Amino acid sequence: MKNAYGEFARYYDHLGWGGFASVCAGRLKSFFRLRGVKPESILNLACGTGELEKILSSTGIEFTGVDLSGGMLKEARRKCPESKFVMADAAAVRFSRKFDMILMLFDSINHLDSAAHVNRLFKNVKRHLNKDGYFIFDFLTPIGLKGWKEQSIRRSREYTVVVNSLYDEKKMRADIVIEAFMKNGKNYRRVVQNLVERSYPPADIIKGLVSAGLEKITATPFDNSEEIEEAGRLWFVCG
Repeated sequence: MKNAYGEFARYYDHLGWGGFASVCAGRLKSFFRLRGVKPESILNLACGTGELEKILSSTGIEFTGVDLSGGMLKEARRKCPESKFVMADAAAVRFSRKFDMILMLFDSINHLDSAAHVNRLFKNVKRHLNKDGYFIFDFLTPIGLKGWKEQSIRRSREYTVVVNSLYDEKKMRADIVIEAFMKNGKNYRRVVQNLVERSYPPADIIKGLVSAGLEKITATPFDNSEEIEEAGRLWFVCG
């Protein structure tokens, strides 16, 4: 997993990307209510800046976060000193315990560098998931990843963000360059982040989950207005 955020991690939430955690936190709270169960422990893979842990801190859930980016983990530890955070590859990290729920959100699956890497991740999830536990993740489909084939500019009084991306339809791969110009007194500080995201046919994702021993798989459109065959992002629940 090579997309470790460097200096960009410092500005990640400020630039608005932390907002996705609020959406996911709402979904998880609904999940807890509907299932009548709240996990005692959650392993959050690719946890980023710890925004989800911060939002759900009042639930009393014990969080352990894993990320490859030291910068992201620095922010997470600042926000949530009561949680444990580990710098590691989500597919390779090892714990001497299991968890009631494992998460991997904000298309972090798409950041893994190959189908084999994704399948190793699924096997590692199975290794660390308690019996009757749940694995929940979201995933950009090839349709969703194709949406990165664009340029976008976002401005505020404090920053300008320029996103340039190219999508290779044959390889189902998006190469993304994010440039942020952060206001610093009378000047601007330029911060650049390069990312690569990959997608796979959803049937291949399900096959990998089954092969890893993860069962009771459901996949629904993240956007409820979309039909599942045309969905850009899927929400998976296994357990």
